[in-house]
Amino acid sequence: MNPPNHFDSIAEVFNRIWYFSDAYKDFVIGHIIGDLSLSRNDILADIGGGTGTFTSRLMEEAKLQKAYCIEPSGAMCEEAAKLENITAFHTDAHAFLSTRTPFTKLLLKEVIHHIEEREPFWNAIFENLPHGGKLLIITRPQTVEFPLFQKAKEAFFHNQPSYELFESQLKECGFHVETAHRNHTFALPKKSWYEMLRHRFMSDLSLFSDEEIEAGIVEIEQIYPEETINIIDNLIFITATKK
Repeated sequence: MNPPNHFDSIAEVFNRIWYFSDAYKDFVIGHIIGDLSLSRNDILADIGGGTGTFTSRLMEEAKLQKAYCIEPSGAMCEEAAKLENITAFHTDAHAFLSTRTPFTKLLLKEVIHHIEEREPFWNAIFENLPHGGKLLIITRPQTVEFPLFQKAKEAFFHNQPSYELFESQLKECGFHVETAHRNHTFALPKKSWYEMLRHRFMSDLSLFSDEEIEAGIVEIEQIYPEETINIIDNLIFITATKK
């Protein structure tokens, strides 16, 4: 993964500033459980699990045998380690797989663009998964409908690989691949969205200075004069099964 300095800097405030609605989180959690067919017999590896909030909910709601939150940012991993129902690993994706820690299901939620050398990574996952094991990638199209300023949209586009690339790589490894496009829309007070931008809740925003962020907020304000702002999130769920 890329150097985790950005996430180290926002770890303590991440759970507070991540204002996406409870309904949104329920929407994502429900599809993860369904797409991965999670059950009490499963051991989940959540790669790039951040502060572990999703890992912990999946552990609880799917009644998993065990759940690992694998996070390269030390500060984020410290937050995850405070959650008693999961196990936090302070390491990157490749290093975790090299430990040969057993798992039956693997989640890559909004992190796949951070992982380099993906072909050997897919091969390592295929070798580690049992027959019938699954991995799930949650990613976004290169063009997003988030209310971002133009330069942020361009940065996202250039940093986000096409999802078709992941599909083809997984199929080459021998996985059976299924893809679903889903979206969720919710409203946020603009002040909440602006706080998320100022804290650079997405790694793509780390490229911009405070002055550029403030100029971007002025740009957004001209487009969205209302007190609330609609957040439209188009997500791509890619499920790969080891047959």
